[in-house]
Amino acid sequence: MKVVLASGNPGKLRELAQLLAPSGLTVLPQSAFGLETPPETGTTFRDNALLKARHVARLTGLAALADDSGIEVDALQGRPGVYSARYAGEGASDEANLRKLLAELDGVPEEARAARYRCVIALVRHPEDPDPLITEGLWEGRITRAPRGSGGFGYDPVFLPEGSTRTAAELEPAQKNAVSHRGQALRALAARAAGLFAAPSGAAPAPARRGRLFVLAAPSGAGKTSLVRALLERKPDLRMSVSHTTRPKRATEADGREYHFVTLEQFEQMVTERRFLEHARVFGNCYGTAREPVEQRLASGGDVVLEIDWQGARQVRLALPQCETIFVLPPSREALEQRLRGRGTDSAEVIARRLREAVSDMAHWNEFDYVVVNDDFPRAVEDLVHIVEGRGGALTASRPALAPLLSRLLA
Repeated sequence: MKVVLASGNPGKLRELAQLLAPSGLTVLPQSAFGLETPPETGTTFRDNALLKARHVARLTGLAALADDSGIEVDALQGRPGVYSARYAGEGASDEANLRKLLAELDGVPEEARAARYRCVIALVRHPEDPDPLITEGLWEGRITRAPRGSGGFGYDPVFLPEGSTRTAAELEPAQKNAVSHRGQALRALAARAAGLFAAPSGAAPAPARRGRLFVLAAPSGAGKTSLVRALLERKPDLRMSVSHTTRPKRATEADGREYHFVTLEQFEQMVTERRFLEHARVFGNCYGTAREPVEQRLASGGDVVLEIDWQGARQVRLALPQCETIFVLPPSREALEQRLRGRGTDSAEVIARRLREAVSDMAHWNEFDYVVVNDDFPRAVEDLVHIVEGRGGALTASRPALAPLLSRLLA
């Protein structure tokens, strides 16, 4: 099976060809067809990867794959992000982009210079492929104060990987590829590409469409549970995955409805058996999403929504990159505190702790595809409906209108 790479980078072509060879896929450069990469007009890495892959598939009549990647800096609210290659302007050099980044971080202390490289790869069988193969890789680290090293490209000279004493530009190519965001995404693609083009002999026919997975997260008190409940009423075909937890059951809750309540020993056994799609410890309690029921419903063509925290959302996105992630923000810190106190279920000490954690949680908004502000509840529900129905383009996390609110919430 021939696959066209939507890129003119010869190094990327060699790397992909080697990784995908065991899958029986032959990778051809777009230059073999006289094509150039189209403008990257998407607002997310996924949008741009799919845009490029579908463009090449449409013009060649063959399967196509493309990647989009960049660096996200927490202190800059996720910038440069999808604009990494043109951060200093269209056609800017790597050196110019790097200088701009360091200038914007001037005076930012070491502990606040956290950053990550993100890569998304999309493989489509044809231009209108309804179920493209999408994989993603994340490489955590921080931004140094000055460039170091002459290898790599882009922001590598100022990116210090987590746990490393050398920047990405100081690593040998083999070392970098073993841990980098692109290496992670490519290995995931290679592992899953073999069975993409044909079902095994005698296998049951696949459903007309694979279900969509929506992952919704928010700081405690932002109203995500009420929003999800209202969304399910509006979209009855959407199913909510019920998480497992070790926290005590509240008087108004029922086992199997709000949560599956289990003991710590039971939870740890499920972790050992790799039965969770994601799991985390939050406020001293364990939470997790069982893998099997989610994957079964998606495979049968049913849509699923997960209501989890940002840590779980990150795990799910790495495991199932096709998922669509949504972060809910409160309209203000004061509103968040009022909602927490209005519950009447937590002690003053717990509320104070949740408020402290909320700012940390909200700092991860830029890891999500969409952001919904829960100021006016009916409007927030309508926003979620738009996203689920594929009409959420005005609600992307990168929209400039969010900047003033984020500045107040994260100050």
